[in-house]
Amino acid sequence: MDDNEKFTDNFSFDSDDFDYDASGAQASVSDSNTVVFKAPSENTDSTVGGQSEEQGRRNTLTRQSKTTAKTRTSKRSSSASRNGRNTATSARISRKTSTSSSASRGKRTASNSKKNSTGSYKKFRTPIIAGVTVILAAAVAMFVYSLSIIDESRVMNNVYIENLDVSGLTYDETLNAVNATYLFENKEITLTDGSNKFVINGADIGLAAMPEETAHKAFEYCKDGNTFENAFNSFMLLFKKHVIVPAPDIDESRLDGKLIEAGNALKGVLVQHYAQFNEPGVATIQPGQTGFDGDISKAREQAIAALKSENFDSIRVDYNSIAPDDLTTDTLDLLVYKDPVDARYEIDGNEVTVIDGEQGRYIDKDAVSSLVTKVREGGDPVDIPYNTSEPAVTGETLRSKLFADTLASYSTNYGGSTWNRCQNVARAASLISGTVVEPGGVFSFNNTVGHRTKDNGFYTAKEYINGQSVDGIGGGTCQVSSTLYSAVLYADLGIVERLNHMMSVGYIPLGQDATVSDGGVDFRFKNTSDYPIKIGAYTDGSTITVNIIGTAWDPARTVKISNSSSQSGENTVVRSTRYVYSGDTLIATDTLNSSTYMPHNRANAEAEAAAQSSGSSYSYDDDDDDDYSSSSSSSSSSSISSSSSSSSSSSSSSSYDDDDEDYSSSSDSSSGSSSSSSSDDSEDENE
Repeated sequence: MDDNEKFTDNFSFDSDDFDYDASGAQASVSDSNTVVFKAPSENTDSTVGGQSEEQGRRNTLTRQSKTTAKTRTSKRSSSASRNGRNTATSARISRKTSTSSSASRGKRTASNSKKNSTGSYKKFRTPIIAGVTVILAAAVAMFVYSLSIIDESRVMNNVYIENLDVSGLTYDETLNAVNATYLFENKEITLTDGSNKFVINGADIGLAAMPEETAHKAFEYCKDGNTFENAFNSFMLLFKKHVIVPAPDIDESRLDGKLIEAGNALKGVLVQHYAQFNEPGVATIQPGQTGFDGDISKAREQAIAALKSENFDSIRVDYNSIAPDDLTTDTLDLLVYKDPVDARYEIDGNEVTVIDGEQGRYIDKDAVSSLVTKVREGGDPVDIPYNTSEPAVTGETLRSKLFADTLASYSTNYGGSTWNRCQNVARAASLISGTVVEPGGVFSFNNTVGHRTKDNGFYTAKEYINGQSVDGIGGGTCQVSSTLYSAVLYADLGIVERLNHMMSVGYIPLGQDATVSDGGVDFRFKNTSDYPIKIGAYTDGSTITVNIIGTAWDPARTVKISNSSSQSGENTVVRSTRYVYSGDTLIATDTLNSSTYMPHNRANAEAEAAAQSSGSSYSYDDDDDDDYSSSSSSSSSSSISSSSSSSSSSSSSSSYDDDDEDYSSSSDSSSGSSSSSSSDDSEDENE
């Protein structure tokens, strides 16, 4: 390989990266193998020695090539040693040339990129600015429009309260719509405690919408926020509806009940150790179990706070669990102990049922102390022995006492009355017979007998109205109420309401009658004994007998009635007193209400005069015993109620004395029954 080839191999460049004008240039290699470029001479267009310019350049290059060849030949001996240096030099030149070329390309690329980037930015800047301007203008326009459609006097369009559309309504219209709609219908509330859930039906806790607050929420939507918020909400209503959650109201007491249910469901029911009594004399103690401690205070706060914030789903509530109490001999005694229960009776209408008594229970603490420690949660049941005690009153004893004694019996005669009147007496007696009055209960004659009508079994008989004897329905009923009153007096029961007739009657002593009228004056008494009493009344066609049946007083009692008469002008005033004895000892004195009676003729005259002068009407009793009572104030009529007090132990038979010399009467102090008769000279007198 000659030096030129070596030169060619060791020196290379990229013509694309080496920019020069080759015309007229000269190149030569110096002794140091350095390439030398010479610029063309200024007279490149002239000729040399008659030769053309091109020919001159060729000759010059030829001479230079020859010179170079000689030089390379003369120095061939040292070329080998220089090859290494030349190769390294060539590499350095190549690297420098390559680096210079790469830098040049990088600068041109960066320059071109900058030019392109600047051009692109200038190309797209104007459309971007225009687009942003349009968007801002549209936003401002929508903002202004959204504010302009807010009506301060009506609810915004597309606003709902649950499923109730209130769009465009005034506040009052919205309130009326809320009041007319059952909001929260079938709404469920979910409580959670960890992974467990408990669902409450809203109706079970009285969940309802508060009308004013709910209507206000709907009406103020898009009005109560700041300007931008109102505008945004108004804009969104153009595309979708907004649902208002009603303002909730609940019954907190009912919520408490549901929270307790939830606590038991979420934490389990706390069961204390308890006793079962399956066999006589043995109590089986069943172990309890851990569960809800019953404290809902924190859960209530959490639930109420969630509901007020319109949260109905997954409301977190915190409950606590506790273990059952440790069993001790004292707590075991409480589990087992029971007082004996006396036999008792139950009254349903006029039916009396005896309920048997129950034995008591108690334990021997020392004997069972070792068994107590065996009772524990998760363990087996433990049998505990106990002792029994008997009730003071057994069912058998009570049955033997109920309605075992006749406290009093009283009879009056109606044999001279008309058939219709006799039927009325018998009918009223049958209606009160069998009536049971419990201890402390009050008997009402009018309520028990009912209205005196034909449908109720009464007949037409003589009655007095405004001082005149006329036909009316129910005449003679007062004889039944008067006979009952006297029997109650001798039974030592309390008198609640009693009024005497306006004029005396012939079938009973003065001071012991009790008038009644349908819907008006009533006779009432109270059972002041410790046991139920029963009224027994029967007739035999001429005599009515009323018995007060109950449980004898303990100790036995004897009752005496004293009726003292005096005159007050033409009126007769009777003052009655009841004396109660236990053996020979007076244990109670009851002053009964006094009775004032007018003469028959005067009463008739005054009644007629009063009716003519004042136009007032007179109410009549159900008995034409030549008597009547005025519904207006009258000095000749008394209406005094008294309630006698007496001992309230048991009952016994009673007797009475009758000091009224106008009547002949007989009494049986041992049996408590008495009868009285009067001279019935005519039917009118008897009636």
